[in-house]
Amino acid sequence: MSRSKTETRSVRRTWLSQDDFEVCTRDRGIDNRARGVRLARTVMLQDERGMTHRENRQTLSDEVQALKEFVLGPADMVDGRLYVFGDPARLEVNGQRVKPIRRLPSTGWSVARVPAEVLRAGVNRFVFSGGGEMLVEESMCPDRSALSTDGGATWDYDSMGPQGMNDGEFLVRLRLERYPVEATITSQPIDLAALAAEDGICPRFESAKVDLTCEADAPTGTRVRLEARCSGDGQRWSAWSDAAKIGRRRRLPRFLQWRAVLGSDSGRTTPVLPEVSLEAEVRSTAGKPTVRVVEADGPAEVLGSYRFAYQGPTDRLTRLREQYGLDEVVAGCDTEMERFVALRDWCRHTAPKGWDSGRTDWCPPFDALVILETNQDPRALCMCTHYTTLMVETAAALGYVGRHVILDHHCVAELWCNDLRKWVLMDTGNSEDPERNCHFEHEGVPLNALEIRRLWQQGRTREIQVVYPRRKPVTGDTLKPQEQCSFEGYRRFGAALRNNFLDTPFPGELTHGWGSYFCDVYLWWEDEAVPRESPEYGLTSNRPGDYYRPVNETRITLLATERPGVVAVELRTDTPNFEAFEVRTRDGDWRDADACFEWTVPDDGAAIEARSRNRFGIRGPVRRMVVGRTG
Repeated sequence: MSRSKTETRSVRRTWLSQDDFEVCTRDRGIDNRARGVRLARTVMLQDERGMTHRENRQTLSDEVQALKEFVLGPADMVDGRLYVFGDPARLEVNGQRVKPIRRLPSTGWSVARVPAEVLRAGVNRFVFSGGGEMLVEESMCPDRSALSTDGGATWDYDSMGPQGMNDGEFLVRLRLERYPVEATITSQPIDLAALAAEDGICPRFESAKVDLTCEADAPTGTRVRLEARCSGDGQRWSAWSDAAKIGRRRRLPRFLQWRAVLGSDSGRTTPVLPEVSLEAEVRSTAGKPTVRVVEADGPAEVLGSYRFAYQGPTDRLTRLREQYGLDEVVAGCDTEMERFVALRDWCRHTAPKGWDSGRTDWCPPFDALVILETNQDPRALCMCTHYTTLMVETAAALGYVGRHVILDHHCVAELWCNDLRKWVLMDTGNSEDPERNCHFEHEGVPLNALEIRRLWQQGRTREIQVVYPRRKPVTGDTLKPQEQCSFEGYRRFGAALRNNFLDTPFPGELTHGWGSYFCDVYLWWEDEAVPRESPEYGLTSNRPGDYYRPVNETRITLLATERPGVVAVELRTDTPNFEAFEVRTRDGDWRDADACFEWTVPDDGAAIEARSRNRFGIRGPVRRMVVGRTG
């Protein structure tokens, strides 16, 4: 048997512009600018995430004092801001009085400027006293909070909060004006076969050799470390190793990924990464493809930097759908937007009397089954956070992906719309008038939170159409704060990183929105890498892809085979609760398909379309390719 001949194609890809690096995922400590990637000049030190209850608080006086310790190194001797959830009257840092302590606008947090000269290497003692209150999170480690009941003479690290029942940490966070020790930017997985594609058809990949390098400006005390890993299927990856070591291997598998680790020893200087270059020699079985891609559609792949936990098809989710007749709620709706509007309107009208604590004066958790049992009388509070919970979880029961979005003193939902291939915002409960549930459009296209924020920042709310189920639309500039929440609430927003609240209340706080948010489980949007709108939180990002990663999309990759006119079709998707792929050719009937199969292209060419289907029967957007013969 004769061995197949091989051929080698030399390919190159560079990451050079701000847009090139924006596709990459990144840590919070990365700042992507037009002239190169660098470290962001901010570091948040915190020992808690605020997963507590609004009543789990400690009252302060002259005798009852709270202590929070931070262990700092030489690089931490810089100016900073101390954030505390509560309103302590007095603060001393290492025995020196620091003032003023001021409340942040429209939040439950207070802030104090901490000058570098009051800090020291080692243990730093922040003492709060003189009145006010602070929240406590129950935890055994790292044991850096304590309470004194004798004016600071003695300290108890194990007994704080109501009746001394907490061994935990006070909600105190220190943000320092320095560069982090390390932060990482990571490329998307790179398909080396796709890099070597000819006319859109990938060659029959055998192996590759790569040379992965970067240009970096690394002043003394800083560094840039380039690493890589590889995979044969894009799913199971090798360990990260030095990029030069990967480059010495002559037979790499098909998929490659790089990451650049930027570091600063002093915290006062940052390296700059202006370029990453990949040169590869891709070896494949010789043979010119006999088909070519004539046309292809679909958005570019976008990955988020943060994990998201999706609600699965559990018994409780099924009960929500069946017990409340959700299929009937959306019956007769032709489009997904129509279904979303019908569902939103139903959710708001389940409790026409909103913002009433009811007979129990109790705030339910983010659990639709609990809310729907208590919101009619009402027996418990039902406000914007709960209406949004109903929207997100009833949508999940019907198979749609949604999430909570926290605004300034308001809560809304965003849902992924397969028809529009985008996230759209649904304002379920923005007024005591249930008829004012709405969404927002610009030139007929529904908007998400970031799009609304940008139009508001540009003074263009007049261009926004506020669309109600039964009222006539109005322009955004006519909204009155006394009638419904206005666009000033979009000065900041944070997206929940999960929607599986029917499974577990954690990570999270049990009384979401009843007062200000103290739990650090939302990803807050910032216009810059150094946070200005929400600096009291540790999770922030100015990368749109971290908020608006597409879901349910299907990617089609075509690979050459040894048989003329036959291609191997590979399908990939990021569909939550994925059940199957569906494929059709020549505008025929849809059929279920494997993730990998062979397709004989007709002599006169044909279109191939693919989409995903989840376990609720919801189909994702259609990806289409038109393929023709070359000979």
